[in-house]
Amino acid sequence: MLTEKLVKRLVGELPKKVPIKVYHDHKMLDFIKNLSQMIPMDYEFESENEKELNLPAIEIKGANLFFHTVPRHSDLESFLLALKMSSELEGNLKKSEVKILTFISPLCPNCKQTVDSLNRIAIKHGFEHHILDVTLFPEIAEMKGVYGVPTIIVNKIIIRSALGERYLEKLILSSLKGNYYDYVVHKLERGEIDDLKILEGTEIFAELIAHENFFIRLGAMALIESILKNGGKISKKAKEKIIDMLNHNDGRIREDAIMMLGLIGDKEDISLIERFLGDSNLSEPAKEAIEMIRDRYGD
Repeated sequence: MLTEKLVKRLVGELPKKVPIKVYHDHKMLDFIKNLSQMIPMDYEFESENEKELNLPAIEIKGANLFFHTVPRHSDLESFLLALKMSSELEGNLKKSEVKILTFISPLCPNCKQTVDSLNRIAIKHGFEHHILDVTLFPEIAEMKGVYGVPTIIVNKIIIRSALGERYLEKLILSSLKGNYYDYVVHKLERGEIDDLKILEGTEIFAELIAHENFFIRLGAMALIESILKNGGKISKKAKEKIIDMLNHNDGRIREDAIMMLGLIGDKEDISLIERFLGDSNLSEPAKEAIEMIRDRYGD
């Protein structure tokens, strides 16, 4: 609930007025009008939707923050803290092409921490951050594959849990540079394999077959198998990584590599597997892998 006591506790005295732009929604406008009686701010109203998502919004101008909600619960505290952060900025931020979408609900216990962290990350790096209330825009949430909150979407990555700010920042920044290793590990740890299928290239999945965590290894193998079943292909580099694992010092990883080569290999790879037929520990998986290859290509 919006009260002067709450506003003063979270915002205090702002160093300067915060410019606000309200798009399309009159309930959002009424909220800003009431708030402007408690703290100094400049606001304007635009009858059209905000252009990036084509939705109603409250924009904190100069900070690249967009609240697609009427703040009233934990999102109210996040909005007030965002005003404070914006007021303390020196000049406007440079606008980045990166856009973060964070899906929340008003009564979500973990959403405030996530929104506050992402607002700081967005301001720090000049990203555009959109906070969407799934109770107001369920069709957008469904279209984006959101089935719980908080859910964060940045380009090809989707994070479905509240994470520590430093780890969250690391996942976002590394993925923006094309390094998805930590993100893939995070998803495999949580069993969220379906979210990884949009990533291009399979080298990371192959590399993780040698991960120290059994469940990550298992998830990586399941992901490669799923890609193959759905008509996808394993890259040459990924196959080379799996072949290299045939020489791994851990017998469990050698066994996994033999089985994966059985799934992805061709006739020329049979000779690589045959050398394990005399190994008492690996002869059975080697026989099975060779049989899989021969079933695909014939004797």
